[in-house]
Amino acid sequence: MSEQAYAQLWQAEVAGLQPLEMAVAGGHLAHNLAQVFIAGYQAAIRASFALNNSHWIAYVASEDRTPGSLQSAVTYDPVNATISGVKTWVAAVKNIDSLVVKVGQGAQARYLHLSVASPGVRLTPRPPGQFLADLSQGSVEFDQAPVLPEQQLDGRVAGQFRFLEPLYIYVAFLAFIKPRMTESGQVDALLSMAAILAGADFQLSATAQQYALFDQGVQDCLRQFEAQATPASESWATDRRLIEMYSNAIQQRATVAE
Repeated sequence: MSEQAYAQLWQAEVAGLQPLEMAVAGGHLAHNLAQVFIAGYQAAIRASFALNNSHWIAYVASEDRTPGSLQSAVTYDPVNATISGVKTWVAAVKNIDSLVVKVGQGAQARYLHLSVASPGVRLTPRPPGQFLADLSQGSVEFDQAPVLPEQQLDGRVAGQFRFLEPLYIYVAFLAFIKPRMTESGQVDALLSMAAILAGADFQLSATAQQYALFDQGVQDCLRQFEAQATPASESWATDRRLIEMYSNAIQQRATVAE
């Protein structure tokens, strides 16, 4: 199933669900790990920024901050209420309808929700790399793109995204592998654990410990799935890193929280 076909199916059957249910439903419909990523990513964006749009959204934060780079960081002009600059990574660039744009760094950062059809917004797809090759990717340039007051999001909850993105990607992955496994009891237990984590305070040490246990369970399910089932796509060998790449940070936070 192509990304475009998956987007249409997602909009018909998944849009409008609450984030946890969205990740489960999206993961169940996925045909590869790129679509598992999208399923979890869309749920995490909605949970982090209290959005309920029926279309796909990309969260754009990455910038080239190399001195002398021609791709300048995105800045906000308070006089004209516009933004200009480049974000270097946009997920599902061919099928998104809007962007959550991080402007600035740290506690002073702004978070804006702009349509890709807004004046001064230009998306540029790029050829796929090896990792998540089935996911369209690209960049976005803002050229004095106007920002309305109602497009500014509450930045106080934005910090949750770094916790919620792996959580919901894991949930989508569990929903993806469940019907393909001979025994799914551990998957069900982990999905129940995810429901608790979704409403937890990630600043608490107890949450960090629970998240680490959840991560360990997901990694165990990955190994079990690979032992029991034939990988669902040719890209599996490369894309399986999606399920492993968050683990170190999750485990390190638990160690620090001890």
